[in-house]
Amino acid sequence: MPVDQKRINGPEGSLPYQIFGKNLNKTFEERAADVFDSSGQRKCGRKDNESRKYFMKLGVVSTAKGSAYVELGNTKVIVSVFDPREIPKQNKFRALGELYCDFKFSPFACTHRKNPQTDAEERSLAAAMAKALQPVVCRHLFPNFQIDIFANVLEDDGSVLATVITAAGLALSDATISMFDIVTASTVAVIGDRIYVDPTLAEERLSLEGGKNGNHGVITMAKLHALDQTSEIRQAGDISLGKLKEACQRLNETNNEVAPIVQQMLVSKVQQHMSEIDLEEDIDAEEDNEDLDTTATSQVSIVEDS
Repeated sequence: MPVDQKRINGPEGSLPYQIFGKNLNKTFEERAADVFDSSGQRKCGRKDNESRKYFMKLGVVSTAKGSAYVELGNTKVIVSVFDPREIPKQNKFRALGELYCDFKFSPFACTHRKNPQTDAEERSLAAAMAKALQPVVCRHLFPNFQIDIFANVLEDDGSVLATVITAAGLALSDATISMFDIVTASTVAVIGDRIYVDPTLAEERLSLEGGKNGNHGVITMAKLHALDQTSEIRQAGDISLGKLKEACQRLNETNNEVAPIVQQMLVSKVQQHMSEIDLEEDIDAEEDNEDLDTTATSQVSIVEDS
């Protein structure tokens, strides 16, 4: 497997641990019984409108200008952003810069990943990621240039596209790329009359198969928080118009809950950076004072000797 210098490369012979489990060949009803109880409630204890806990960290890739690591439950992603560069093989002037988005699953991310080459699903997710980020970045500030954004999924346990979009917004901010707003994304799974926020991988697969239920599918929405605008909606499955409207309202509420978490993360990063600057200034001031004291002592010694 060729080595990619812009992402974390996994071993060639790795296998996901899920293929050794007992849930691989179960029927739809058996898998649904493992995830939901008889009344349709989640067995993990989460409510239908309750999301998993976030963990975020900035500056995790030293070779990138900006990067972010985000965990949403067992879903783990890393996004790296690199400096703007000239658009390759470009013959005409472009007033707006471009975003080159690359979406890649690690070989051990989930059960069905075997080929290290980019497949159709990854290209589709990369296109959705680019559409969600294009309205956010101030592309008019770098005409004829493009920004490279590389997303690497370490583990896929559902809501992976929403997690990557949120992480990409953090990575762009960490790279000091000019943006109109912060961007967040969330996912819901629709199974019958129930709408489940932040579905796991098992819940997503159940919602896409549908079973005997009418409405079934997965919806992902990316939103600009302060501007209150939707930058991307991605739907898979068969969902009625009324249920789709209800799901979008639920997604809007979830994005409003995620935005303060992202804001607090960025504020903490700025405070850390400012404290580092203050510490450097204090060290420089102490060194200057030591030099002055040394100079004064030398002058006193010269006067006494004379």
